[in-house]
Amino acid sequence: MSHQPLLAVIVPVYKVEDYLRPCVDSILSQSYSNLRIILVDDGSPDGCGAICDAYAEQDPRVLSVHKENGGLSSARNFGLQYTEGCEYIAFVDSDDSIEPDIYEAAISYLEVHADVDIVGYGINEIRADGKFYCGEKEGRLFSREEALAELVQGFSFKVGPSAWSKVYRASAIGAIRFREGYVYEDNSFSLEVFNKINSYYLLPKGGYNYLLYREGAITSGFDTRMACLFDNIEDLQRRHADDATLCLYANTMAVNYLWMYWYQLYGAFVHKGQEAKYREITSAFLPYLKRARQRPFLNVIGTRVHSLKTWLFLHAPYTYTRINLR
Repeated sequence: MSHQPLLAVIVPVYKVEDYLRPCVDSILSQSYSNLRIILVDDGSPDGCGAICDAYAEQDPRVLSVHKENGGLSSARNFGLQYTEGCEYIAFVDSDDSIEPDIYEAAISYLEVHADVDIVGYGINEIRADGKFYCGEKEGRLFSREEALAELVQGFSFKVGPSAWSKVYRASAIGAIRFREGYVYEDNSFSLEVFNKINSYYLLPKGGYNYLLYREGAITSGFDTRMACLFDNIEDLQRRHADDATLCLYANTMAVNYLWMYWYQLYGAFVHKGQEAKYREITSAFLPYLKRARQRPFLNVIGTRVHSLKTWLFLHAPYTYTRINLR
């Protein structure tokens, strides 16, 4: 690639002192070299801020910025302020890392295919017993409608909601920002971005190394904060009430994620004799479930049996889950 467009890589940093260096080193060692690595110290109380500053002193591609603690969304949005002049944008969480050639592969494809706005890639789950690839064996081009349908399923590795498994054209993100003050913000952000793209391409390779179950990670375990995911989706619907298509996909995402979480929570707690905990957590989802069943949604699976199962779940979630998972 004779001309390398500038890629901004935004890394929110908070209480990851033991993981930060491997993360930043994996970005600096990319075969794609025209980078602006934006390390956002989100008011971290440990030595992370000093580590960020040290990297900025060592490499001119690194920008270290500091702010008061505001959470992951706030840090990502803060980093987006420093992407002017960058043609592409990527996100990396500071306790993870990336494969050395993934940005070159993604941008090479984007540079040749002007109609593609986002390139995604598979993830490697880093577990205690090894590294496991979660992705596809063959690349695939998705139209906007195909990508949206895949995204809202809630159980697809082809078009997952995570912001960190993709390289975006800066124009695809535009003025869209993450919702601040809430966790599980990637879903609504991705849905809003995918709603305006032309097409999406999935690379058939693992590019992102995702560390499972780090102590203190906000995605570890189950708790009532999961309700934030559905609150974020409803906020998206409120903000775009005049966009019937986006609201349809948003409610479809809500329905499918409610279904998925109900299953996961049943398996995590009821099968272990902790039904009270299961009821406590799922009760936080009930208001969202009641509103979701009153709004239109798509049957992205397509079968009549699935449609009937979805109706039963939305109207009697505890009965449906108990019958199907007994």
